[in-house]
Amino acid sequence: MRYALVFVWALAAPLAAQHLEIRFLNVGQGDAALIRESGKTALIDAGTAGVVSYLRELQIDTIDLVVASHNHADHIGGMTGVFGSAVVRFYLDNGVPHTTATYQRTIQALRASRAQYLTATSRTITLGAARVHVIAPPPGRDHNNSSVGILVEYGEFHALFTGDSEQDELQYWLSTTRSPSPEGRGGQGVRIPQVHVVKVAHHGSWNGTTAEWVAATQPAVAVISVGKNGYGHPSPQVIAQWQDAGARVYRTDYDGSVLILANDDGSFVVTTDRADTSGVIRLRPFVRDTSRARVATPVPVTSPACCKICTRGKACGNSCISRAYQCRQPPGCACDAKQ
Repeated sequence: MRYALVFVWALAAPLAAQHLEIRFLNVGQGDAALIRESGKTALIDAGTAGVVSYLRELQIDTIDLVVASHNHADHIGGMTGVFGSAVVRFYLDNGVPHTTATYQRTIQALRASRAQYLTATSRTITLGAARVHVIAPPPGRDHNNSSVGILVEYGEFHALFTGDSEQDELQYWLSTTRSPSPEGRGGQGVRIPQVHVVKVAHHGSWNGTTAEWVAATQPAVAVISVGKNGYGHPSPQVIAQWQDAGARVYRTDYDGSVLILANDDGSFVVTTDRADTSGVIRLRPFVRDTSRARVATPVPVTSPACCKICTRGKACGNSCISRAYQCRQPPGCACDAKQ
């Protein structure tokens, strides 16, 4: 059984260490997420605007894979800016066209670029040492329920993105997908596994989460990409569903952008634009694929024999990290530094 000590820390600038980096960007009422590993970059959705400023801040001028989960404006509104500010190598969408001017501008920018267009069939794309599994939508023309699913796999770490999927599509995936072959090819696609991080579907709408979906994924972290809106997003009942399953819920409207830094052993840390640096948040077990995650009572942080004593910052296992960082290590190996 593996335990996770969760701390929060301040949002960082571009990072160069070997790990998987996922940034859920604060783009208001819309979706946008950057994924980076070994110098390779993927972008899932582009909100309505604002993505270009993040690309410039992070000094990203080449994007290896852009995914439009579906062709609503709150997911592709920023795509023309992306094409105008970065070289895009591959572009993938659900193949369901829209009649809006936003969609037409996006397609025109795609054609003017040198990006190769990919259809959303079940496939696996390599992104550095990470594997991006495309979860194909069901047949149909409904935009939300034709969202492209993306499962990011980095060693033992998994993160799941589902656009604006509603309950019909979630049920379709649960009932039809299965595990990929060793070569990365699966019959009807990737089995929906237990994951570490979930991007909550449809901005936390009541129709974008089911009890079966929560039980299947059992994440430690659930991120809701949402801004000011008149739809009632996110639903308080949906937030409660994820929290009751043991997930810590982050919202881009409250927390700002959310950054995940993951190691290939499944450990990861979380930071946000507006992080509280007060220390330990919770201690909980994470049992992979065997049982529902549970929330345990927080425990005092002690200084066990295995802990490294740091003259600056604090200890995390056998390493010293900043006091503002989150630490995910086995229990009994994290302690405060001596001043």
